[in-house]
Amino acid sequence: MPKLVFYSTTGKWSEHLLTFRTTIGRHPSQDLQLLDRMISKEHARVFLDHDGRYMLEDIGSRNGTTLNGELIHEPVALRDGDEISLGSHILRFIHTDEDAPPTDILTFAEDNDNFATYDNSNTPGGFMAELNECSKPIRHCMSDAHFLPETQITSETVLRQDYEKLRIAAELSAEASVVFDLDELLAIILDKAFQVFRADRAAILLRDDSGAMKCRIALDRNKHKITHFKLSETLLEEVIDERTAVLSGDALQDQRFSASHSIVVDNVRSTMCVPLMHENEVIGVINLDTQMLTGAFVEKDLQILTGFARQAAINIQHSRLIDEMRRKLTVRDNLRRIISPHLVDDVLNGKIILEKSGARHEATVLFVDIRGFTHMAEQNAPETIVSLLNDFCETMVECIFRHEGSLDKFVGDEVMAVWGVNVAKDNHASHAVACAVDMMEAIDELNEARQSIGLDGISIGIGIASGLMIAGYMGSTQAMSYTVIGDTVNLGARLCAAAQPGEILINAAARRACGRSACIPLPPIMVKGKQSPIDVFRVETLRTSGLRQAFANR
Repeated sequence: MPKLVFYSTTGKWSEHLLTFRTTIGRHPSQDLQLLDRMISKEHARVFLDHDGRYMLEDIGSRNGTTLNGELIHEPVALRDGDEISLGSHILRFIHTDEDAPPTDILTFAEDNDNFATYDNSNTPGGFMAELNECSKPIRHCMSDAHFLPETQITSETVLRQDYEKLRIAAELSAEASVVFDLDELLAIILDKAFQVFRADRAAILLRDDSGAMKCRIALDRNKHKITHFKLSETLLEEVIDERTAVLSGDALQDQRFSASHSIVVDNVRSTMCVPLMHENEVIGVINLDTQMLTGAFVEKDLQILTGFARQAAINIQHSRLIDEMRRKLTVRDNLRRIISPHLVDDVLNGKIILEKSGARHEATVLFVDIRGFTHMAEQNAPETIVSLLNDFCETMVECIFRHEGSLDKFVGDEVMAVWGVNVAKDNHASHAVACAVDMMEAIDELNEARQSIGLDGISIGIGIASGLMIAGYMGSTQAMSYTVIGDTVNLGARLCAAAQPGEILINAAARRACGRSACIPLPPIMVKGKQSPIDVFRVETLRTSGLRQAFANR
């Protein structure tokens, strides 16, 4: 009786008896179901025509149906011994039983081309003899389609081939786990892929920050970089949209990629493309292809490459997390140079919102500068002045950060800081005044150190003002900085200019936050920009930790 014989995924030769109409495909509803990714759900059919001939017809499959090596486009009559290719499966049409292959498990032997061939020494001639003589690539596809159960492996060659592939996959897991540089990791992944698969090219594409899939590395078999690697958009879309691996035994004949310019230009024949998945999201793809062979990759290869991709995705994501951690550490270090360290985590975690348009705040600003600095600059070498400014600014910034302030800017020998902006602190004025007292003590310590090496001491004046101000980004579109502006800020600068050496002047609003006992009222003074005198208070600068603690606790 007419039938189709083929090598099944169970490691045995199988046969399917033909009826008046036999459908072939991947779906369980088909009369002959073939579990192969390259075979469509409804792929082809064999039917008996009015003349009593068995006809083969492709029914709109994605990869097409080949008869004796030629793609068919219309129903074709079958002759005894014809070979039908669907995906990685080879089926032979047998009209009589004379040449039917045995249905028991075959024995494998190794030929000179390192293909897994069939030892049919105990099998009569006919179909098997012809197959072993003429169809080495076909034999390879059928023998290499799946990992066989241990009880069904009778060939040392097949066992060695499978072991070597799994050994290299295990090496990838071990080596990649200790590599944290992304580029080095990608190179290791491709190196292992070339050891396992007969590919001419290998590439890894990853999503960039914008979400676009970009080629991160592409190499040929000699490990030379491919500078302008192009992957078929159709192939890439199918892998990403379906989140599934794609295998094509002959991309030039594959109807899915018939319109792909890159497939034609690069003369790609066999290709495998596997998604890199992390938490159900496609973060990239691994693509292998060859320009020399059709059927170079089979289902077993796709299984191994899928395993590669799982491990690679874990390692790639791990490497990216480490890079992100390094970037955050760099950002944190940079932020520590401009704002109080205790605020850095709040900035990185998004707890502080920097409004570009500016926002109104009740806050406190502090200005401090060196008295007589212009004269000092005239009398000393520039290197001496630079060293002095560095020591002065370092000392002042330490005090600002110690009292939870934000450094605003340096202007020559003047340092500006602010409290109560971005982080709402009810006691912002108390923090600023406590910082000012701390600055005076710190200058005393700095002067002792300078005088011990024969350098002159310095004195400072400080002005503090509390009140309403605008905080936000200021400047041009090319260069912007975050700062505060307003009448309160101007008043703080004027009070600093009016302060005598060693004196801390504050306005009435700041005084209310400090307490009467710590401040001495001074006669109202006129400052630039004001039409009427303003009330001014001087903070007592007793060098006691008790006074500083009193300010900090208010």
